[in-house]
Amino acid sequence: MANLPPELQQLATHMDAQPAHVQVIFQYCLYLMMVQAGKVELIETTPSDSGPLCTFRTVAGDMFTLVKPQIRPEQEAALIEQLREILDGG
Repeated sequence: MANLPPELQQLATHMDAQPAHVQVIFQYCLYLMMVQAGKVELIETTPSDSGPLCTFRTVAGDMFTLVKPQIRPEQEAALIEQLREILDGG
């Protein structure tokens, strides 16, 4: 992951050190942060055999889907706060 800003390199290193299922949770929470920042729009959430399937669209118009991980709202909020701290250089 060359040429990343230091805060993104720190985030990438932190995420890479996590087990795969935790990486998916981090990724989901990062997308939620991007929704809050207006960089990504959550288009819809539909049921699937794997769990709720969230469809996102970037400001550039790219669309992608991600299965919503099974975490409690307070865990989601805590993880988003942790991600903010990492991205803020804390």
